[in-house]
Amino acid sequence: MGTSSDGFSYVGPHPIRFEPPDIVFCRPIGRISAADVRGVLDFNSTIAKQIGRGTFYLGDSSRLTGYSIGSSLQLFQSSPMEHIRGTAIFGENFHQRMQNSAVLRAIRLLGHPMNRLPIETFPDEASARAWIDELRRKG
Repeated sequence: MGTSSDGFSYVGPHPIRFEPPDIVFCRPIGRISAADVRGVLDFNSTIAKQIGRGTFYLGDSSRLTGYSIGSSLQLFQSSPMEHIRGTAIFGENFHQRMQNSAVLRAIRLLGHPMNRLPIETFPDEASARAWIDELRRKG
């Protein structure tokens, strides 16, 4: 995984980077596969270990076109709570909001451990970053 001049590395076609002090920013492009999810989780885990604490995942979904079924299964089978303190997603279209809402409802209804992880969607990047700042202040 190389790093470009703008600080992004890539998980498949998806640019991802660490933004100090504790944000992992990803801009998925196209469809997300199970391997992509695993790669993003691995990237996040590596950063969390390097900085000695969990990170906040910030995702720009404006160029995302869809999710494979395997991507949701990969997320359910992993334990991102170990390395992620919160997830903020922005830039979703209507279809993506519906998909994400369904996944989040399933997480809550099934009592999945991810239920303890703060996950929110926002209309824009500024709102998402403000929410992360608030979570950071709360500890």
